[in-house]
Amino acid sequence: MTDLIIRNYEQTEEELLVDYDRGSFFENWQESETWELSLTVRLNEHNKVSYDLVTFESTIIYQGQEFIIKQLTDGGEGAFLFKTVVATHVYYSIAEGYQYNTVTGRRTMRQLLTHVFAAGNRGFTWSLIDPNNVLGSRDVENFGDDSYLGLINKLLSDFGAVVIPDNKHLTFYPSGNYGQKTEQQIRYKNNTDDVRFDIDTLNLRTQIRGVGGTDDDDREYFSPITYTSPESAKWGIRIQQPVRDERYQVAANMRERLIRELQDQPSISGVVNLKWAIEIDKGDFVPFVYEPLNINTYIQVVGYKKYPALPNKPPEVVLSNTKKTMTSILAKLIQRRLI
Repeated sequence: MTDLIIRNYEQTEEELLVDYDRGSFFENWQESETWELSLTVRLNEHNKVSYDLVTFESTIIYQGQEFIIKQLTDGGEGAFLFKTVVATHVYYSIAEGYQYNTVTGRRTMRQLLTHVFAAGNRGFTWSLIDPNNVLGSRDVENFGDDSYLGLINKLLSDFGAVVIPDNKHLTFYPSGNYGQKTEQQIRYKNNTDDVRFDIDTLNLRTQIRGVGGTDDDDREYFSPITYTSPESAKWGIRIQQPVRDERYQVAANMRERLIRELQDQPSISGVVNLKWAIEIDKGDFVPFVYEPLNINTYIQVVGYKKYPALPNKPPEVVLSNTKKTMTSILAKLIQRRLI
């Protein structure tokens, strides 16, 4: 059975977590969105001590990574007691930090990350891997006055970056610029019969308006801006919820944000369920062969759900949902339907 260690909140007690339900245990990771464990443990004669440690804010250590129990169901089945928990990676405790101060002007991501942590690092360290300066710089207005997690998520969105935590050390990369090439091939009708491309247009929009701040005399710094995507020629005018942000004083900065936030492409994600387990890790580039669409390319793993205590149960894998890759796949799907 996969070893798990349970440690109390005060970090004064630590035990091997024994006799947990193997079938209930899974690890779920989605790029820059979530990293969590879930499992159920039933009380018996062998796990009384570790069972008591399974409670809110206790730490589960799995493969050297710390996960904090944030959700717990405490229940019973007849005479048997059980606990079902969801433990979130320690990275997400960064939400408990807050940067009150703000900065405005042209800044690199490195400068903005430095600003985020200037209020105190809370035990976290970070590095930015961008040797070719892919991330560049952005104009920001009043960046700050938010939790550390909120500010980091804003940077990931605005700069097109990802964060990979290793406990409390955070490494930031340009999106698609991390992970290893592997020869663990995913091939239709070989190790998967289940390839699914989820495409929806529920949030497809082609026009968005932005409203900025006002000065001390309650006069607008600039008139509301409306941005219309070239995709409106195909889809018509579909209006997205306006952006209202008092921090913006410069029209060009607001226009840049509108272009970034407008959802003018269908949402596409590729999901495969494998027939047997393969070794994959965060950001791995795997050979993906899907002959019905004549696809034979390396594609990045941006999410997975693994069942570590069941070595024969294969993972569910989420493939790269970057616009470039998935728009190409969408075009081939449409072409196939027209044949």
